[in-house]
This record gives sequence, structure tokens and C-alpha cells, in this order.
Amino acid sequence: MLRFLEPGMARWLLLLPVVFACWWLHVRAKRRFREQARISPVLQALSRLRSARRDRAALVASLVALAALVLALTRPQLYVQLRVPEYERRDLVLLLDRSASMWAEDVKPSRFRRAVQEIKGFLERKPEGIDRVGLVGFAGTSLVLSHLTRDMNALFFYLDWAVDDREPHFGTDIGKALASARELIKKDDKKTRKILLVISDGDDKGEELQAQLAALRGEGVRVHCIGIGSAREVPIPDRGEAGARGLLQDEQGAPLLTRFDEGTLRDIAATTGGRYFRSRRGDELLTAMREIAGQERRLVGYKAAPEFRDVHRWALLAAAAATLGVLIL
Repeated sequence: MLRFLEPGMARWLLLLPVVFACWWLHVRAKRRFREQARISPVLQALSRLRSARRDRAALVASLVALAALVLALTRPQLYVQLRVPEYERRDLVLLLDRSASMWAEDVKPSRFRRAVQEIKGFLERKPEGIDRVGLVGFAGTSLVLSHLTRDMNALFFYLDWAVDDREPHFGTDIGKALASARELIKKDDKKTRKILLVISDGDDKGEELQAQLAALRGEGVRVHCIGIGSAREVPIPDRGEAGARGLLQDEQGAPLLTRFDEGTLRDIAATTGGRYFRSRRGDELLTAMREIAGQERRLVGYKAAPEFRDVHRWALLAAAAATLGVLIL
């Protein structure tokens, strides 16, 4: 099926009779010239035969060139129906470590700020395969900051709130965070497949991690992990109420130090069938999140996708070829 974006241009087809009339006058003029010229009957017959064939070919080429040019001007489009594969859309639950050690500045501007920056960049251009996103913040305790939603602005609000929260949260209990994520999933009435992603410096001090991992493995939920931080021991800034004012200290007055520990995160990913990524500078976070979101997309079927394709280029090509034929003839 064809449709024309500029059907009014078809009026130029009225020039076809004009072209035919010009051709007829040209042929008639040549015939009169031959009748008046003194050419032997044999040569005159051969010349008339050859000339007649060329004249008819020139007429056909001229008419084709004009018709093809007018067709191109009408902007024809051909209707085609494509079979486009449909992939499942999954939900993503982000588990973000908010513990005091995440404010260490071995990753600039800090582990936590850089993680939030990269998460925002991911959400701003959320992959098509991800439908809704939920957010769980955790340290020694766990808190569901946002249930599964398509409203990315709501997630940005809670991420900004977490950045502005200057109270130090001690401890890291990934097991409680996973328990909160499981509760979030259970309360969701949609049966979409869920992906869990833990972003942390990996220093887990909880007691229920193994129980939660066993439950997640039984439920078929994979937990992916991204560890952020350098391998060296670094101090933890004391942010205070008006920004960084020094370093957090222990009871003896010595600076509190933190070291990145990837062992726990590796075990979480391996136990649940997920993947583990390491971020030393922070810029690897976005690439890792996109890779996690893009893998294991299940094909759920095909859908018909009607499409109109421009074909005026082919008409222009035919017009050019026909015009070249006229010039040669």
C-alpha cells in the first residue's frame, strides 16, 4: 500500500500530453524534411526505420522520466509491517549503603556522593528493559526510601535527602537491607521479575546475611553487587551540621579508618547467581549498572509494527536513468 505526502504535486502529470505533442511535432518536422531532401530510396528507407525506433524510444524515455519525477514530488511512502521482538520489563531494587564509611574520600568527591551521582545518571537514561525502580537505604539498620515506581523524580528526591543527611550512620548490615528488599517485593502486586543491586563498600557486620541469601536463592532472585572504594585504609570525615569539620574518632580519640572489603559482596553475588563489579574511581558504576540492566532479557513474543518507508529516492533514480536515456538517444 502506498500513501502520498504531497498528492497535489500529481497535477504536473498534465505535462505528459504536452511532451507527447512536442514529440509528435518533432517527428512530423523530420518527416517533411526527408520528403523534401534528395536522398536515394534505399538510404531514405533505412534512415526512416532507424529514426522511427529512436523516436519511439525517446518518447517512452521522456514520458517515464517525467512520470517518475512527478511521482518523487508526491513523496510516496510504502506501508510495511515488521515483526518486532518484545522483551520482558523487569523491576530494579537499589540497595544503597548509607553507612559512615561510605563518606570516605578515596573516591572523589566521596564514595557516597559519587554513587548517588552515577545512580542519577543511570535513572535519567533508564534502559528500556527496566520498568520500575525501588530504593532501600541501609547502614546498621535498613529503611525503604522508595517503593517501586516509574517516577524518577521521586527517587531523585530521596537520593538528595540521603546526601543532605549529615548524621553519621554506623554499622553495615546488608542482611537487613536484603530483608527489606524482600518485603518490598512481597508487597508488590505485579509479578514482574525483580533485580536486586547492592552498592556498598562491603564492610558487613550483620548476622542475618546468610539466612537472607538462602531465602533469595530459594525464591530465584539474583543479587548483583557493585563495590566502591580503594584498597587502602582511609579516614572517615565528620560532616557535622555545616559540612566536613574534621574526622570521626574512636573512644581513644584516634581517627576512625575504613578499608574496602569486597569478599562479602563477591559471596552475595556468587550465592544468588548475580554478578559482582568493582569501582575504584566511581566512573565504573554507571557502566556496571547498565550492563546489569541489559543482561538476561527474556523474549516474550513479537508485535506487529506498521511503518511507512519513503520511496521517492527510487523514483528519482528512475527519473535520472530515463533522462540519461533521452540524452543518449
